[in-house]
Amino acid sequence: MSGAAIAATAAVIGTGISAYGTMQQGKTANAIAGRNAQIMNRNADIAKQNAEFNAKLEERDSRRKRAKDTLELGNGVEIYDGTNLIAMATQEWSDETNAEMIRRGGQNEANNLRMKAGVTIAEGEAAESAGMVAAGGSLLTGFGNAALGYKAAT
Repeated sequence: MSGAAIAATAAVIGTGISAYGTMQQGKTANAIAGRNAQIMNRNADIAKQNAEFNAKLEERDSRRKRAKDTLELGNGVEIYDGTNLIAMATQEWSDETNAEMIRRGGQNEANNLRMKAGVTIAEGEAAESAGMVAAGGSLLTGFGNAALGYKAAT
């Protein structure tokens, strides 16, 4: 085998290894993005669960406070200005609204995390595609250079 053939063969092998490395980088980036998206989706579920738990705590505390207020009203203690029944109904509505706001906050956080997960997946897929395209370009350039080098040597 002539020196030119050996050089051309080495160039082709080197190009193939370089292209394979580029493809692997793209696959690795996609795998990492997929794992990050799984973590974001799990965090979204946790955010929603935490919000539900906190809302239930808020509801429990509110029920206890209203029960205590009702008991004190029965003992003749004036708790609110104005009509006590209206004030208690207003407080109950406010308590329910607070609990619902906690739930909505958790749902919004969960939705944002899921959207970020979708973007991360898309970025990973784009990185893998870019790796394939770059590898293909590297192969074509390397093969072309090897062929030109071999032709010039012969």
